[in-house]
Amino acid sequence: MSARLYSFILVTAFSGVVLLWLALQLPGGASVTTLIGPRTWPLFVILAMLAFLALAFVLLILRGPDHFVTKDEELPPEEAVPDDAVLREDASGYRWRFLAVLAVTVAYTVAMEFTGYLAATAVFAAIVNAILGERRPLRILLTTVAAVLMVALVFDRLLHIPLP
Repeated sequence: MSARLYSFILVTAFSGVVLLWLALQLPGGASVTTLIGPRTWPLFVILAMLAFLALAFVLLILRGPDHFVTKDEELPPEEAVPDDAVLREDASGYRWRFLAVLAVTVAYTVAMEFTGYLAATAVFAAIVNAILGERRPLRILLTTVAAVLMVALVFDRLLHIPLP
């Protein structure tokens, strides 16, 4: 268990540093006409990820791998070959949902060109809700409306970035 946690932290830290270097190549706020530059949001997300990763590393060093296990589950013995943490009792459709979400995401980026950002976002949010298991139409409608409103308000009103 601890070897997997250390490996995860190491790979994620390396990826974060590479992404940080790439984000620093983007233009800043002084180079563009919008309120903030294209570099701001990726830098915020990457720095938050690296901060949480550092916290996880400190907790792993100070408290050990037991801190990352809930009270209901036990640590598997180190010599156990199968990874019990990723096995599911009922795998009906769960294994293929990520492919469906990936396909819908690709279709979303293509549809944006033809329908516009907000219409494509509404359809995307509704379909992804259904793929992820939500079956109540009212909840799908509410989360779709919330997603479209948040996107429209944040980009158009807060950041002054016009949507296509």
